[in-house]
Amino acid sequence: MNSVTLKIVVVMVMIFIFFTVVSVVYQSLRNDYTTETALLAVGSDSESVQGVFVRDEEVVTYHGSGVISYEVPDGGKLGIGSVIANVYSTENQIEIKQRIERLENNLALLERISNPGTTQTAQPSSISALFTEKYKDFLYHRELDDLSDLQTEREEMVVLLSTYQLVTEKDVSYDARMESIASEITSLSMAQEAPLDVITADRTSYFVSYADGYENTLTLDRLESLTVEELRSVTDGTTDQSGAIGKLIDGYDWALVTVVDNSAKIYDLGDTVTLKFASTSETVTGEITLLNNAEGNEQTIMAVSCESLTYDLVQHRTETVEIIRGEYKGIMVPRSALRFQTLTEKVEDEETGEVKEITENYRGVYVLNGEQPEFRKLDVIYEGKDYVISAQKNDSDYLLLYDAIITKGIDADGE
Repeated sequence: MNSVTLKIVVVMVMIFIFFTVVSVVYQSLRNDYTTETALLAVGSDSESVQGVFVRDEEVVTYHGSGVISYEVPDGGKLGIGSVIANVYSTENQIEIKQRIERLENNLALLERISNPGTTQTAQPSSISALFTEKYKDFLYHRELDDLSDLQTEREEMVVLLSTYQLVTEKDVSYDARMESIASEITSLSMAQEAPLDVITADRTSYFVSYADGYENTLTLDRLESLTVEELRSVTDGTTDQSGAIGKLIDGYDWALVTVVDNSAKIYDLGDTVTLKFASTSETVTGEITLLNNAEGNEQTIMAVSCESLTYDLVQHRTETVEIIRGEYKGIMVPRSALRFQTLTEKVEDEETGEVKEITENYRGVYVLNGEQPEFRKLDVIYEGKDYVISAQKNDSDYLLLYDAIITKGIDADGE
């Protein structure tokens, strides 16, 4: 290559580099876009209301003397003749009983740990893996505030840790501890008195350890006669009814009754909704079985019938409830990014095979494709206050997961 040709090549390369740099700088100054990554989200079509629990209940009373010791938790199921509570002479007798129960549980755990079949077959590596799983389950139930399962997971972790210690440290033994516990149980049993009285259930039912005075007025057979004023006057609390020690709930059927604005007919009889309560992370599915608009659509009395009873669900007579009509999973798009564009597309008729051109105004967003903004259509399945959710589609004409949505720096015409 002669010197003249070399000079020409060098000059052309320099010119190319110059225009490339100018183009990059120009684009960076011109396209001052603010973007947001398209991510999955779940939108809830819901509203928050004040709900009232309506159940068929009967107050349990006891007029004798002594101290009540309940034998069944709130929401616990009872059979005919099941013990609801024992009556003792003093609080000290209840404390002795509870102490014996705790010691018996500890003794059972130690006997399980010390079982030769457990220690002979256990391997440190497998114990470690199981403990990790139980720890994850423990954290999960803690987040759900599930105290019953939390205690179960705790006991399993204690067993695994103690078994690991027995397997890895040959001199470890729980025999002395077990003998001490057994001795204490024997001593306490000698000081324990028989209950003065035993309160039993006369039918199959569920139990709650308090009464609130609404047991005879808020019943399932009165649902259609309940008024807005009556529902709004209901308060949470307990009653001072003489001798009341709790109540029996007949069956597991109950209803959540509330007042809603159904002017837009968003609720229909037979609809299935999900109830989310303020006092617990637990959710319950129910069916709308009553829509009484005698006092106007803006004050429609709605009843959601449910078939699930737990400790948390019997702790209140009224509380804040979120009624979820539906949940929609898709790509979240802020409303500030929404744009409209008229597009002409070719569409083939499935029956005749004829291809036609259709012009339509589409709602969508602009995304950055490299350095250039491009319009992407949306298939909106849910509209929130500040955002919409678009269905995921395997079509490059639509917004795709992880696209860079332009939220600022572009007008309605894509400029």
